[in-house]
Amino acid sequence: MAADMVNGSGEKAGGPPEWLSQALDCLPMDVRPLLLEGIDPFAAVMEAVAGIEFGGFLVIDAPFNPSPLRRILAARGFSSYGRKLNAGQWRVFFHLDGGEDWESDAEVDVGPEGAMSWREEDGVHIDVRKLAPPNPMLAILRLIESVGPHEVVVVHHEREPHFLIPELAERGWRIARTSSEVVNVRLWLERMS
Repeated sequence: MAADMVNGSGEKAGGPPEWLSQALDCLPMDVRPLLLEGIDPFAAVMEAVAGIEFGGFLVIDAPFNPSPLRRILAARGFSSYGRKLNAGQWRVFFHLDGGEDWESDAEVDVGPEGAMSWREEDGVHIDVRKLAPPNPMLAILRLIESVGPHEVVVVHHEREPHFLIPELAERGWRIARTSSEVVNVRLWLERMS
């Protein structure tokens, strides 16, 4: 089984962390069935996290690399290591070790509306899922006004934000690309040329 492996910072890793061999024995928490039912697994994952003692592990199977979750847990002291097992399955290993194997500058900012934002190779990401309207739109508009002239903004949303499109156009932005997964619609926003 060929696998793409990435460390906590989302970069290709030179090799797995030493602690991974201990985590391989853990039974994975498969969140894919919850997502297929349209249920956000965040509460279930956080409930599982609450029961982990220092030095413990959590293994999650998801249909995609759960970058926002990895960043949230990094802030709580978890290192993580992910493997793409196939087109619809990622296995991410979490180790409560103080976040030793996490990129030190990989931080999540939380805006006034409650949106989380962070920087990855493909741009500035913002997660507006679970925010009540109009907070997703307000958070996205605030972010696009603060980024550099050539920055791409990647929005993580629960649905296609139709009311956002004219607001973006008014500010000289457009949706360049869209990717839809269950309860995770991603939009890549760029400035118009």
